Amino acid sequence: MLNSVPLPCAVAHYHVVVQNVSQKVSPAHQDRPVQPRRLLFVNYEFPPVGGGAAYASLATARELVAMGHRVDFLTAATPGARQDEEIDGIRVFRVRCHRRSVHDVGLLGALSFLALAVPRLRALANHNRYDACHYYFGLPTGLLSCVPGAHRATPYIISLRGSDVPGYSPELSPFHRFLLPVTRRIWGGAYRVIANSRALRRLAAESFPGLRVDVILNGATLPKTIPIDARPRSGTRVLTVSRLIERKGLDTLVQAIARSRNPVLHLDIAGEGPEEASLRHLAHSLGVADRVRFHGFIEHAQLAHLYTNADVFTLVSRAESCSMAMLEAMAAGLPIVATNVGGNVELIQPNVNGLLVEPENIDALVRALSELAADPQRRLRFGTYNRGLIEQRYGWRSVAQQYEALFEEIVAPPKTRETAVEPNPGVLDRRSIDP
Repeated sequence: MLNSVPLPCAVAHYHVVVQNVSQKVSPAHQDRPVQPRRLLFVNYEFPPVGGGAAYASLATARELVAMGHRVDFLTAATPGARQDEEIDGIRVFRVRCHRRSVHDVGLLGALSFLALAVPRLRALANHNRYDACHYYFGLPTGLLSCVPGAHRATPYIISLRGSDVPGYSPELSPFHRFLLPVTRRIWGGAYRVIANSRALRRLAAESFPGLRVDVILNGATLPKTIPIDARPRSGTRVLTVSRLIERKGLDTLVQAIARSRNPVLHLDIAGEGPEEASLRHLAHSLGVADRVRFHGFIEHAQLAHLYTNADVFTLVSRAESCSMAMLEAMAAGLPIVATNVGGNVELIQPNVNGLLVEPENIDALVRALSELAADPQRRLRFGTYNRGLIEQRYGWRSVAQQYEALFEEIVAPPKTRETAVEPNPGVLDRRSIDP
């Protein structure tokens, strides 16, 4: 349950201007004498390819650089990008790998990245004295922590994102069972294991009881200017931004649009994936093809236009950790309708900033969408609350400061650490699992 967050001042009809939260530095941070650290981020995904973890890792790295740290980033090559370059002060080193699509690397792509990343990782570690390494995804990226080389002498943290946790994606269960001993080694060797939601931490604890897992949620960037119009409109645009895969439950969303029989509801789907053909067929078979628009893959920078023109954002996943798309929709001032799963319940408080429905409950989804379609003032109230929530709690600077605290703990001499906590203590404090 969220604590009370004061709403911004009343909004009339059009524009709210708010300073980007990433530019804010708390007085406490300004006063702390933090030494610049040399950090190596490793992620097999990097914008524009990949999902939320790609953008989360880049946003966190940007903030750490802005805070005075040096960040190198080892990742996969992206179409049209130079192999090595500097982006916003981050030195980016790329290796080529095969990908099925923007959002799907596949087994061959993962293996090709690992094979080609090993020599680059060794070379970087040989030529740079890193204070810490940060691996995004326990699998496949975390496998690099097991490869012999100079980087093995550097302490590392692992950020769990969802699909790398056993039990999160049923289709990956055989893969996780086979690699369970390797996963234990990767997680157990990390200085810290970080989940991006309490729900994901609980799932991780089911496979590895006794292992400490901390939580750092994703963040979002506030648009500096966002149009907010409280006047009634002739239609209600429902937006979802998602990979088109079974776990995201988009079939239930298309069915809800059809079952509502409400001609004012229009659905925009941004994203691509293997379920696109079946979803298009479903929309046609239900007679709502004219009210469901498939935008395909949209560059991250262009998503702002879709958020601006939407009235409601939906996330109807069957399983979810901490959705970057939902956080960005909240930053854009949109009300949320989401399924009552995973990290969704940690961000949405019913009737305060959105509505929660059970997954697969199409009738409940229809009611939620219809309620918000009929009540523009309620949409405005939810959306304004969401924008304030992102500004106060979920900016990328806040995320980076939490990671910075971990890196400081890693490099601090044991006697000077504020808390006498050993890396991955064998006895798990149950309070670190429960909300």
